[in-house]
Parts: sequence; structure tokens; C-alpha cells
Amino acid sequence: MHTILPILNRRTLLRTSGALALAAGAATVSTILPGLAGGTAAEASPATPAVGVYPFMIGAFQTYSVSDGGGPAPNFPVYPVFTGPAAPKEEVEALPESHFLPRDLARGDINNLPIDTGKNRVPFDTGAAGLMGPLGGHLPSRLAAAGLDPSTIDTVVLSHGHFDHIGGILSAEGKLNYPNATFVMAEDEWAFWAADDVEAKLVAAGVPDGLRSVLLPAARANLAAIKDKITLVKAGVDVVPGVSTVATHGHTPGHVAFRVSSGDLELTNIVDVVHDYVTGMAHPEWTPTADQDPGQAAATRAKLLDQSATDRTLTMAYHFPFPGLGHVARKHSAYEWVPAPWVW
Repeated sequence: MHTILPILNRRTLLRTSGALALAAGAATVSTILPGLAGGTAAEASPATPAVGVYPFMIGAFQTYSVSDGGGPAPNFPVYPVFTGPAAPKEEVEALPESHFLPRDLARGDINNLPIDTGKNRVPFDTGAAGLMGPLGGHLPSRLAAAGLDPSTIDTVVLSHGHFDHIGGILSAEGKLNYPNATFVMAEDEWAFWAADDVEAKLVAAGVPDGLRSVLLPAARANLAAIKDKITLVKAGVDVVPGVSTVATHGHTPGHVAFRVSSGDLELTNIVDVVHDYVTGMAHPEWTPTADQDPGQAAATRAKLLDQSATDRTLTMAYHFPFPGLGHVARKHSAYEWVPAPWVW
């Protein structure tokens, strides 16, 4: 299996920003290092990357990590939110501290993965809209900054029905943010959220009251808005050429991850299989409180992390620090996250 590091070239920079060229800086570089800068100062000048947009290539696919928002989440402690109450609290809190992070404050990054295959424009999930306050809601404007006008999106693939993944289906005015898109979701995930007894099922799964109070109205409003535009699929099928779903149930009944392949290059988008890049890697057996089936979620996490480490595949995670790109490496009896270096 071949791995790939993010690639940023002059063409993708220009497409991404369509903005100001750093002429003065480039002139300095071309004067000091003419062999590296190449051409005239104007030809060598990169455009300014858009805030919250990181472009890279997967084979022939132009790909982006686009931030819907993120940062430290108030009232969102690592223990027990990312680990479950059964995990030893002192050990949980010591792990972030050993990585120079707060002991008791989690991050809430939201990394979207839109791709342009040349035939299809596909974002994976839609962000949180205003449901996480200032931490979310930036995806539509940042897609446009990347040269992906939301009106040109033809396929929106949904990993599962949680509010921070489907909240951006609708604008604040109640209109579709992606008016010309077909929406795709796993059939068992749709069936869960569309069921009349979904609230009772969430209660039975032990989903906390506060989380349910956000999940239910977000699912009802956003999924109802696309009921005539939804295509339901089974896990393991191609959504568009080069994009397939992977069954990763446990976090929710029909949660799926994704594989993006072009040529012999591949990326795995693990979405919410792992929430925290420190505790989730070091202890995949710890189960976040949002995992509806903790046992299945832990088994799914262990299987996917083992496969990612074995295959050395480029990986993207929805909630890791932006841009959420890296590799899964084995460490002792568990794993660690190795961020992919940024390429400018």
C-alpha cells in the first residue's frame, strides 16, 4: 500500500484562494535562491491560502481539509466525554498533560473532507452549523473560499446522524446549503434516526439527556429536509467512483467511515471512530459517552486502527486538530497519532 503526503502546488494554491499574491516575499526568495524560486518573481509568487482550508492531492483527485470550526470546548472534559466513566480518571487526565494539553478540557475540531474527482464534488458530512456556537458553522463559506461553491456540490455523503455532522445541511434561514446535491447515507443509519421510537432507543443506549436534547431536533429538522433527496446505501459500496463506505458501527448503529482511492493512492476517513488523538489512540478500549454501543464501538476502533497501522494508509479524522491528516502508528500495545507534515 502506498502512502501519500499532502501536496500543495501552485495550481492548487491558485484554485484554493483566488486571492492576494505574496509578491514581496517571493521576490526576496527569487533574489536569494533563484534556482529554487524559478522564473520571475510574479511567476513564483504563491497565492495566500484561505483560512481553514488545506488543499492536497490523492492521486488525480483534488482534495481538501476544510475546518468547520474548532478549539477548546467549554464544559467538555476529556473525562468522561472522550473515555467513558469506567476509565480511570487520573490516568485519563495524565495522558493529555503528558502531551502538553489541559487535563480536563477537550478540543472540538471539525474537519471536513471535500474532494473534486473531476466528475463529482463531494464533501463528507456538513459540520455543526450553529449548534456548537462559535466552534462551528464555517464550512459553506470556507468551501467557497476553496473554489467549491456549495451550489456546485453534487453529492453530500453523511457518515451518521449526529448534529455536528448533519447540522450544516440547513442554513440559519432553513434553506438547503447544498441545493443541487444528492445526499447519501447508510440505510441502517437512516432507519435509526427516522424511526418513531428513536428517542426511546437513545435513552436505552444511555445517551445523556443533554446530548439527546441536541441530537433529536437536529436530526428531525435536517434529515426531514432531505427525505426526497436521499440515496440509501449499504456499507462497502462505491458512493461515486473512487469513494466507498466502510462499516464502522458502534458509535451509532449505522456509522460508516470512507475510503478515497485514485490510482494506487488511498486515504481512509475514520470520521468518529476515534474522537481524541491522545486518549483514543493510547486506549482504544475506552469508550466516549457518545458511543451508543460501547462494546461494538471499541471493537470497531481496534480493528480499524490495526488495519490503518498495518497498511500505513494516510488517515483523516473528523475531530483531531486541523487539518486532521496523519498516520496511525503502533506504540507498545496500542497506537499513537503521527500528524502528516504540512506541505506549503
